[in-house]
This record gives sequence, C-alpha cells and structure tokens, in this order.
Amino acid sequence: MDPSQTLNAFIVVALVLLAVSALLVTSTVSSLRSQVDRTLYAWEKLAETLQTEIKPTLTEVQQVLASVNQLRSATAERVTEVGHKVEDVAGSFGQAAQQARKQSGIFGAGLLAGVKAYLSSKKENESLGEPKQITCDTGEKNVQLSQ
Repeated sequence: MDPSQTLNAFIVVALVLLAVSALLVTSTVSSLRSQVDRTLYAWEKLAETLQTEIKPTLTEVQQVLASVNQLRSATAERVTEVGHKVEDVAGSFGQAAQQARKQSGIFGAGLLAGVKAYLSSKKENESLGEPKQITCDTGEKNVQLSQ
C-alpha cells in the first residue's frame, strides 16, 4: 500500500470518528436544552408566584406582628398589676406577722404574769397554812330547805 492511500484511509477514519462524536455531542446538548428550558420555566413560575403571594403574606405577617405586640403589652401590663398585688399581699403578711408577734408577746407576758401570781399565791398559802378559796354568796342562807 501506498503511503498516500494509508494517509487517506487514516483521514477517512478520523472524519468518521469526528462525525460520530459530533452526533453524540448534539444529542446530549439537545437533551440538556430541554432540561434547561424546563428549569427556566420553573424559575419563571417561581418568580410569578413570589410576586403574587408576597404582598398578601406581608400583610398577614404585619397583622400577626401587631397582634403579638398587643399581646406583649397586655402581658406586661398584667405582670405589673400582679407584681403590685404581690407587694400588697406581702405587706399584708408582714403586718399580720407583726401583729401575731405582738399578740404572742402580750400572751406570753400575760402567761408569765399568771404563773408568777400563781406561784406567789402558793408561797403565801404555804406561809399562812390554810388555802384561800374564793367564795360567792348565792343566797342559800336565806332559803330554808324543808326536809
């Protein structure tokens, strides 16, 4: 075989391989093109949806935030009221505790005085020898009993 024929055969084979490669690339690009078209269509639909839905959504969000702010201010007001009531109750408990201390002190002093009086009267009775008894005239000596 002649070297020019070999060279021509080699060129023909290379051109056939190049044509097959071009067909493969073209088929791959055509399938990618349809995928790119679908993706772009989806992006356009997403943009339309966002533009149509974002205004009502923002309006709803603003209403919810206003409600949350009202709830927060009402809660803060109620917490303040409860705090004042707790302070009032704590003051009432403090006053009640002070009165209880005072009354228990008075009761203790009275009890101590009673015990001292009892002990001092017992000592006097021991020194006199006869017990003292409180008597009360009920009018029995004026009444005659018939038997």
